[in-house]
Amino acid sequence: MTTKKTHISRKRIALFKGIGILLPFLLLLLAEVCLRIGHYGYNLDLFVPYQPNKEYYLFNPEASTRYFTDSRFAPTGNRELFRKKKDSHTLRFFVLGESTTIGYPYFHNGSFHRRLLYRLMHAYPEKHIEIINLSLTAVNSYTVKGFARELVHFEPDAVLIYTGQNEYYGGLGAGSTQKIGGSPALVNFILRMRSTHTVCLLMNGYATIARSLNRQPENEMTRMELMAGGQEIAYSSKLYRKGIAQFRYNMTATLELLQKEQIPVFVSNLVSNAKDLPPFISDGPEGENARSYFHTARSLYAQGRYPEAKEYFLKAKDHDLLRFRAPEEINAIIEELCSRYPLAHLVDTKGELETHSPHHILGDELLTDHVHPNLKGYGLMSDAFYSAIRESRLLPPPPEEEPWGSDMPLSPVDSIAGDFRIRQMKAHWPFHDTAYVYPPEHTIEEKLAGRLFRKEEDWLSVHNTLYTAYLKLNQPWKAIRVSEGAVLEYAEDPVFYENTAMICGEHGYTEKAVFYLRKSFTLAPSPEKARYLAVFYLMTDQPEASLPLIDYAAGSDKGAGLTALKPLVEQVIACKQKLAAEPRRLSYMYDIATAYLQMDNRKGVLIYINKMLEIDPAHREALQLKTHTTGI
Repeated sequence: MTTKKTHISRKRIALFKGIGILLPFLLLLLAEVCLRIGHYGYNLDLFVPYQPNKEYYLFNPEASTRYFTDSRFAPTGNRELFRKKKDSHTLRFFVLGESTTIGYPYFHNGSFHRRLLYRLMHAYPEKHIEIINLSLTAVNSYTVKGFARELVHFEPDAVLIYTGQNEYYGGLGAGSTQKIGGSPALVNFILRMRSTHTVCLLMNGYATIARSLNRQPENEMTRMELMAGGQEIAYSSKLYRKGIAQFRYNMTATLELLQKEQIPVFVSNLVSNAKDLPPFISDGPEGENARSYFHTARSLYAQGRYPEAKEYFLKAKDHDLLRFRAPEEINAIIEELCSRYPLAHLVDTKGELETHSPHHILGDELLTDHVHPNLKGYGLMSDAFYSAIRESRLLPPPPEEEPWGSDMPLSPVDSIAGDFRIRQMKAHWPFHDTAYVYPPEHTIEEKLAGRLFRKEEDWLSVHNTLYTAYLKLNQPWKAIRVSEGAVLEYAEDPVFYENTAMICGEHGYTEKAVFYLRKSFTLAPSPEKARYLAVFYLMTDQPEASLPLIDYAAGSDKGAGLTALKPLVEQVIACKQKLAAEPRRLSYMYDIATAYLQMDNRKGVLIYINKMLEIDPAHREALQLKTHTTGI
């Protein structure tokens, strides 16, 4: 019997092999298409349109999901808007980092970036300052690198970075429960792939299985404890070195990208409580472990040997097996990278806080816990960034520094709510500090802070209540501070600027009224705002600035009363020009004062009466005019 051999051509074999290779990819493509049609998964874009006004972008609350294997851990950040179309008067800064960078435990206007916003907006009143904070709790340099890759397409003038404390236990960190690989290159590849719906499905499946295997109820543990998978990480161990390598890899890639895109970046070194926080976990031979180093440091400190004490306090911190404080090696990498890239500027927050600490050793004086500054510490952190920005010459010297420009309007509610959060955290692992009790809730500020802390009311609601309470108590200066704080919280909303201007004008803070109404008018001009702003300009002796506003409002019913003022305003401008040439000519001052009197601008009148009386205290017309104006 003979068998017939079947011959398959080489072309057909190649075809079968090609189909075999391509089939998995075709199936994945089909799955991706089906998942997209079904709208499965998350939108992981860094920014999304702000639905109430699509001229603005908003930090996507789901953007952090990419960096956590379990979406339950993914935090949400600030809601700071910025315009899709950036104009020539706008300065745009993006902020990247973790819990310190977002202002924990105070958040809102206790954070360094809000203090920086307040200072810059007053130092450069002609500019529109945008500081969009993209920081999140429980993240690290993976998020910084990923967010930087996207934000370069949104016209930043600079990027501000404070990161490095969470390299071990933050999302995807070397010792975290939320990790997906060992090599930073592999992790970053997977992160890029997570934008696909297929990988999103696989990751969600993995998270579901992991949750089913974890018998520990989540509500018995803080997020901090849940994420600290490898709790004990010895100094210079393999896992320790992995965290250092991870930070170096991600930050190098971030700074290379920003350098390539010609975007200035300001990278801060890190601060930790070394003096007043004993190591969480210590192990090793006596004299060479964290607790031994800490006891030696305290002994040296008591003897007044402060430089040696500082060295041992830092050794104790670095040898702490629970790595909630960045080792000093992280700071060395930051300094090295900033020296390597021309557009990377080192922000010496550590040096700034050490300068204001006893014997230049960081402790409870400026820190609330292990790494988070207190309000004074955040103020110094803001100063460090402000100084670095000025020294870089990214901005020209400010035309003038308002004396109240650095007087941050921090609400007592934010301060007290921050105290609640710190006390809550310290009552849990790894602190277990039973000595901390919650503050009382007797005053209106304490009661509102308690509601905010327990999430019974939102930030705007409690501050509206506080604002109203201060007015009822006849404390308008406190109400103004609350209103200024709302401007920082809603920096793109002209209504908050206008409301602040009105209460400032009503209670005699005319210069502030000018500042805030000018901002509101720039964001959303209207004849009514022009009318009020023109009046405020005249009250502060700025007739030149009032003229274009009078013309703007003249064509509307809101400008009817202003039209009659225009000849008088022009008269004042002419007299001021003459006075500039002869600054002690009393007749020019008198003419300006009488013109202001005809406008019923009593503040303007008094400015020039006082100038006249400084030169001639017995000037009869000036004294008569003062009596007529003030009744004195």
